[in-house]
Amino acid sequence: MSAFQLHTATFEVVRISFPWLLLLSGLLLAQGAPIALAGSRWNPLVWRDSVGIPHIYGQSDAEVAFGLGWVQAEDVGHWLQESLLAARGLLGTLQGKDGALWDYLRVWTGMDTIEVRALFSERGWQILEAFAEGVNTYFRLHPSERLRPELFPTRAEDIARGSLLILQAMTGLGNLLPFLSRTELPEIGSLSQGYGSNAWAIAPSRSWDGGTYLLINSHQPLEGRLSWYEAEIYSQEGWHFRGGFFPGGPIPHLGANPALGWAHTMAYPQYRDVFQLTVKGRRYQVIKQDTTWWEPFTVRKVQLRIKGLPFPLKRKVYATRFGPAIRRKGTWYAITPWRPDSLHPIEVWYHLSKARNLQTFLQWLQVSALPAFYTIYADEEGHIGFFCTHYLPKRDSARSWTVPLSRPDVAYFSQGPVPFEELPHVIDPACGYVYNANQTPLDITCAAANPKPTPLIGLQRFTYNRAERLKELWAQYADRPFTLHDLMTIKHDRCYAQEGSYRRVFEPLFNLDPEQYPNLSEPIHALRRWKGCAEPQDTLTALVMLTHHYLEKITNLRLAAMMILGLQPTEAECAQALQKAARTLRRHYGTLYPQWQAVLRHGRGGVEVGVGGAPEVLEARHLHWDTKRHQFLVKGGDGLTYFIRWHEGKQTFYFLQPYGPVHRAQSPYYTNLIQRFAQQHYLEAHLTSAPLAP
Repeated sequence: MSAFQLHTATFEVVRISFPWLLLLSGLLLAQGAPIALAGSRWNPLVWRDSVGIPHIYGQSDAEVAFGLGWVQAEDVGHWLQESLLAARGLLGTLQGKDGALWDYLRVWTGMDTIEVRALFSERGWQILEAFAEGVNTYFRLHPSERLRPELFPTRAEDIARGSLLILQAMTGLGNLLPFLSRTELPEIGSLSQGYGSNAWAIAPSRSWDGGTYLLINSHQPLEGRLSWYEAEIYSQEGWHFRGGFFPGGPIPHLGANPALGWAHTMAYPQYRDVFQLTVKGRRYQVIKQDTTWWEPFTVRKVQLRIKGLPFPLKRKVYATRFGPAIRRKGTWYAITPWRPDSLHPIEVWYHLSKARNLQTFLQWLQVSALPAFYTIYADEEGHIGFFCTHYLPKRDSARSWTVPLSRPDVAYFSQGPVPFEELPHVIDPACGYVYNANQTPLDITCAAANPKPTPLIGLQRFTYNRAERLKELWAQYADRPFTLHDLMTIKHDRCYAQEGSYRRVFEPLFNLDPEQYPNLSEPIHALRRWKGCAEPQDTLTALVMLTHHYLEKITNLRLAAMMILGLQPTEAECAQALQKAARTLRRHYGTLYPQWQAVLRHGRGGVEVGVGGAPEVLEARHLHWDTKRHQFLVKGGDGLTYFIRWHEGKQTFYFLQPYGPVHRAQSPYYTNLIQRFAQQHYLEAHLTSAPLAP
């Protein structure tokens, strides 16, 4: 392949406005009509800006939470109900087998019995109760929109359990379970459910205008209960924040208040230990030093209600002293659990969103309640930082910690989590930037300021393409400050790194010999001409990405997993995938060389555009090959994106939305931002306040 390059781009910034401000007492529908809330103890104000983003005002934090519950029910009611159904163990009644897996996970991990109320303060629990009341009020007035009548009334504990269930998948289970029977288990054991993210913070010393900059670029699904819902909240008790919420969640997970902001990226440490069990009948072996004995499994029965089945599916859930147990291909494994300790993560996110300085922010991070993330921080005072905010069990360095552990010895029990203070962190590095693109926390700024090496067992050690590409790009700006245009150009880079995991892993593909495969001579030469950048007009990217699609099917490994594990496909696998890709393009496009934007499509609701980008580049796209349309459809990756600037006492948000802020097909805000998203036309906004109706 030829040398990779940095592509410059033109970015447009447009200020949003409020063409109508309906400062009315009570909640408003999307179109601005007031509704009556007879008997409600809450009376928030809700209005939308010119692009449809809701702004919610209340005299108390609880009143704001009530309004947020109402607005989410209106805008993302289907996905919100999916989250609550999962919390109740009823998702299978809506989604069939896929939903039933979540219902099983709920019981298998013990999330159905955990005492969630004990994990909240009085104030935190009041937020959940008010949010639930807002949801219930909306669906009481709109009963036809209920997915399952037995879901109502929704309770605060449903919201708390639903959040914990998602975090269970994020802390290692999502990718660990499918790999229990694969030889890659020792390496893949550190992976978790999650797409990835980009985030960085730039200090005033490195920006052209002396401002502080924060990029928030989380790579989630673009639709569904794990997609982002954007809103601004403001209460007279000091809760003022704009950011991303999950449907069914009352607390922002990323964004900014007037004084500070943060981004999360997925962390990939080895959250859990896996014990391979020796089983006889209904008992498993336990070892302590030189003593061995047998203990019975703890067995619970679960009835899974599945859409389309007239009867519940009965299953047994097994647990051991080592954790919940599961059998794969005749072998039993026990997986150590993650459970919140003193505080629920929602409680901590609530306090983080109200913090107004670095000291307070750190006080809440030190609680160590966030289980699965790295955190990038910036504030109005010019501070920037990187923090490990994930769960990591303490492990004895004198022992061998293979995955799985073949000896079910109680000596391997963790003595609790590694304290926050012992995990890698960086605050205000001299070079003026921190970043993370899901790489190791030991390489997140310039070399001189990186965290010191640590012997912590299970800490993430790998780095792959997006972080490798970022390091190349930072070097190009080593001798000058960053402008906002520079930062946007880096963010929307569509190239794979010149030197790194992508080129190493897929070397067999790009080194195929046309003399050995004469029937593939033309596509092989086409691969060699590709510059490594997935630009919309490029005519070689479609062949490369379709080849990757078939390689994933042949190897049963995602592209990211192959890079992380360093698993090269074989020459034969590469030739087979390339042959399938070439055949597909010739059959359905009449050429090997369609423009990438003709093959890669983004949109919904009848509005669709061609875009650039690719999996695991900085302008990330998660692709779904539609076999009927013979096109890739964007299903995840880049979505809600913020650049936030603090400069001369002012704060500015520059943001993109992938579709529109309302996920209801009949809304005018369902597709209104698709074109701007594809063209990288950022919208400019500021945190707002408005007089509250008496």
